[in-house]
Amino acid sequence: ERFAGELLAVKDSLEAALAADTPSVESLRTGTEVTLKQLVAAFEKSGLSEINPVGEKFDPHRHQAISMVDSEQEANTVVTVLQKGYLLVDRVLRPALVMVAKPKA
Repeated sequence: ERFAGELLAVKDSLEAALAADTPSVESLRTGTEVTLKQLVAAFEKSGLSEINPVGEKFDPHRHQAISMVDSEQEANTVVTVLQKGYLLVDRVLRPALVMVAKPKA
């Protein structure tokens, strides 16, 4: 219930942006940034956090590798995050989709 209540402000902001008669690119950008901050705050209050593992060792419990790429980084290090993952408190809600460094030949 608390999380749903936090999301109401996000919905209100999105509806206000869509209701504007002649929005400028700048006002849409500013509104989007404010709305994102509201959403991030709602996530934080509810124990929802991002998994953004660039530069970390690959962890199959938190990451889903979709490919291996040539890189100067150590083998099995996350080189690129294609989609952030999320934790709900300490439980993986969605693993991060990543590309990892290949072992050097």
